[in-house]
Amino acid sequence: MQLLVRGVHLQVDEALHSFVEVHLERALRIFQQQSVSVEVHLVDTNAAKGGVDQSARVTLRLPGVPAIHVEETSDDVRRAVLGACERLEHAAKRWVDKHHHHAGGVALADLPVDEP
Repeated sequence: MQLLVRGVHLQVDEALHSFVEVHLERALRIFQQQSVSVEVHLVDTNAAKGGVDQSARVTLRLPGVPAIHVEETSDDVRRAVLGACERLEHAAKRWVDKHHHHAGGVALADLPVDEP
């Protein structure tokens, strides 16, 4: 998995980068055999003012598939990342199930899942 993490008005240290990476890998485990590219933008809109203004914007790209975009906003960047990962996992599973099942392939429900 290729991962690009950028912070806008927000410092992305090694601990935050690792947090993002671990949760994205967990969310995208159904694509472990495929080449995926994930771009993450962590944004603090009103850096000095505080509030519910920290967003995690995630874009997933697979070869030959339209990009999947999700966004989650929270008062804490880690909670925003967790919410975005949940949305991304749901969107990715929905896409896989829709396209593999109707194309005569295996449905997502039939795939083995490795529990973390």
